[in-house]
Amino acid sequence: MKNYERESLLKNFWVFFSLLEILLVLLFLELYHTEKREYNQSLLKTMQLCSYTYECTQFDFEFTPKGEKRLNELYDDQNISAYFPVPKSKKYNVRIIYPHHLYTHDLHAIRRSLWLKFILATILLMGVALFFTFYSLKPIRQALRINDEFIKDILHDFNTPISSIVLNLKMFQDQYESNIFIQRINHSIDTILLLQNNLKSFLHHSPLHSECVDIALLTQKRMRFIQNLYPHITFTFEQENTLKKQTNSELLTRILDNLLTNAAKYNKPNGKVMLRISKETLYIEDTGKGMSNTKAVMQRYYKEQDRGLGLGLHIVQKLTSELNIKVKIDSKVDVGTCIALDFSDLSKGTS
Repeated sequence: MKNYERESLLKNFWVFFSLLEILLVLLFLELYHTEKREYNQSLLKTMQLCSYTYECTQFDFEFTPKGEKRLNELYDDQNISAYFPVPKSKKYNVRIIYPHHLYTHDLHAIRRSLWLKFILATILLMGVALFFTFYSLKPIRQALRINDEFIKDILHDFNTPISSIVLNLKMFQDQYESNIFIQRINHSIDTILLLQNNLKSFLHHSPLHSECVDIALLTQKRMRFIQNLYPHITFTFEQENTLKKQTNSELLTRILDNLLTNAAKYNKPNGKVMLRISKETLYIEDTGKGMSNTKAVMQRYYKEQDRGLGLGLHIVQKLTSELNIKVKIDSKVDVGTCIALDFSDLSKGTS
């Protein structure tokens, strides 16, 4: 199951189950009060019968002057008691007493029986809520699956014209010397391939196999690739220590490409992009335009510039979440941005 499907499943299940559970709690509270009233009525009738014979061993008896209490009603003071008339007596009533600890024990037995039924009903409701959750998500899952398949087909169809362009450009380079125009076409093709990879990453919903990745080596490799696309930007790299982690190199490559592309694309003319590895964190700092709302930049389609689709950082957020990499963004408008990728939650890579 894909991550967004799992998240949607949990949220919908929690909503269904919470509503049903609230109704169940209210129902059982009312049921408890009903059973308690029925028990009190049954206890009062038993006391009334015993007031004729005085032979009930579970009760205590005593005579009280008439007029102290109303007859045929239960009283809960130190014990449970009720008052009944004494035949042929004009001065006294009989008070029948039921020890309070026995009354508490009886109520506890009622609660214990209801708790067992409540637990069984809760388990049943969990099954019902899970069924309704899957049932309600089925049309959405089908629509998303069709959408994903459509985009995958489009990406597959891109391969033929892109391969043709690359092949013909190579033949053109072999026949004629490389010039500025050929370099620009090469850069444009690299950009198209980068966008294609981003779309593939956007459709990808679970990490592939994990392997030992040299973060510094991969970062330098991707830095050189992006630097070829933006020759007017100065890239620097510093490494205080080695950093090898167990992760997915393909998805990490997509993360680095998006961050480095943004750092170059939204930089100032002749700006700088500084990369630094310190302990278990990779810092990517630029001298660009900066961002005013660092909390919103990870949202899909959010953008502060006219360029782009607003998907780059959303893809970064999605993939870093997949790989369990923590991201921190510090940015000031017209000063620059520093993005920190914290790999401390990843296990150490072994060659």
